[in-house]
Amino acid sequence: MTSIHRNRTSLTMEQQLNELVAESSREFKKFTRMSKADFEYLLNKVSPLIAKQDTQLRKAVPAKIRLAITLRYLASGDDFESLHFLFKVSPQLISQIIPEVCRALNKVLKDKIKVST
Repeated sequence: MTSIHRNRTSLTMEQQLNELVAESSREFKKFTRMSKADFEYLLNKVSPLIAKQDTQLRKAVPAKIRLAITLRYLASGDDFESLHFLFKVSPQLISQIIPEVCRALNKVLKDKIKVST
């Protein structure tokens, strides 16, 4: 992957992140099925578990985007290809992100949620 492509991908993720946060509260809630405050609460809880480091080959997908992808998937049932077009993250990576973020959510919210046995 070239440096230009890495920068373009990073810029796209940053644009997506900024657009998501810039949405009106109503639009944001439609998109994620939660308020911005609840999103930020969850993000603060799961960030240490889902944040990744940049490498020389690629920029890491930010924790905020990882959480947004997962919440959008859970809220809408969109397939990975649709999420790819929305977030500009490969379907293969999305297939890894969603289970990882769900595990992190379960871990940090275990005292607040009921999971059927």
